[in-house]
Amino acid sequence: MFGFFKSLFGQPPHPRSVKPLPPRSARDWLAQQSMRGQECKWKKLGPLALPSGRIFVGDPTGGHDGHMNGAQAVGADALTAWAFQDRSTGENHIVWLEATDALPTHKGAQLDFGVDAATIGLGDADTGNMFSALTDLELDAGRGDSFDWLVPHLQISPNFSSWVKVPPAGLPMLLISTRADGGYAAVWLFDAQGTLCGILIDISGRASDQLFLDKLLPDA
Repeated sequence: MFGFFKSLFGQPPHPRSVKPLPPRSARDWLAQQSMRGQECKWKKLGPLALPSGRIFVGDPTGGHDGHMNGAQAVGADALTAWAFQDRSTGENHIVWLEATDALPTHKGAQLDFGVDAATIGLGDADTGNMFSALTDLELDAGRGDSFDWLVPHLQISPNFSSWVKVPPAGLPMLLISTRADGGYAAVWLFDAQGTLCGILIDISGRASDQLFLDKLLPDA
């Protein structure tokens, strides 16, 4: 009986593969290019004010001012911080500091940095300078150094994305776990009109081949 209906109506149609919708924003593009499907989601971490007009991105655990190496002008008064995270574990794959939601077409400046404690710290340059002075502050108070001050914030969980307030003024610094040490980069991305879309920190690279997503865009 099944053979009769099979010969009468032919083979049942195979389900068609669903093509992703064209990206409408930088976050859409980054999520699609990462090739991580539905296993990840964007988490909004909140606004990053840049009163100095400059940003630092680096390893906050090295002590003194190592995290300030290569601090650069941004060209924006504020950015919105997002993390592309594994839905089940919270592992951070991408950090995106958004200026606009336009699609990026090319890349510009690049800030290279390394991490030795699987943690990225970033913030306004004024915050970075205050954090540089924290070791002397903590030593004078008999509490160790800036690393000792950071340790409780690094032990919350294996995967974290959290703001800390750097004393004495309580300026905000964003801490992001990477799960591994190594060399990373913060890359400025721009749209077709040359307007800053945001700053990309690709932690894991593309799921298929670990190619960093900024490598998919041409230089300005």
